[in-house]
Amino acid sequence: MLKYVAVAVAVLTLGACETTSSRPYTPSTANIMAFQSALKNDEQKVQLAEFTTAEDVEGEMTCRALGALEVAPGKAPVAFIEGAMRDELFAAGVYDQTEGTIINGEITQLDFNSFGTGSWKIGLNLSSEVAPEGYEVSTDYSFKTSYSALKACQNVIDAFTPAVQELIGKAVADPQFTTLVAE
Repeated sequence: MLKYVAVAVAVLTLGACETTSSRPYTPSTANIMAFQSALKNDEQKVQLAEFTTAEDVEGEMTCRALGALEVAPGKAPVAFIEGAMRDELFAAGVYDQTEGTIINGEITQLDFNSFGTGSWKIGLNLSSEVAPEGYEVSTDYSFKTSYSALKACQNVIDAFTPAVQELIGKAVADPQFTTLVAE
């Protein structure tokens, strides 16, 4: 009996040590250039309000039996998306902390699939005082998964950054983006 308890404790201990690690966001050169092109006027600067989530969007995510999914150290997925957009706006030279049109973001969908063909489905509504109705963009980013829960969940995390890059790319490429800052 003691032997079985020791084996159970060892299995639980080893299982508790398995974690998936996140990756820092890397701004997309294509998105940076798109922001620069969309906001050609050197006087046009933007700020970002804190992004929110729609009522039915789950902010805390878990992956299979591994537990919480951490897409960035100490950051919820919504904060990661907001930070990613801020990084790209800053790199494009159009972000200002104190002046400019404030862009609001609401995450309207945030789901992933780690079975079969994996995917991230992310929806984002952008608005501002100038365009209070705003507009919505979404992405359905596919990636490979794995039979192993640890590998599949790591693939989910690894795919989050390119999914966010694709979402931001769609947001700035949409003709309605310039209406957010039109004066």
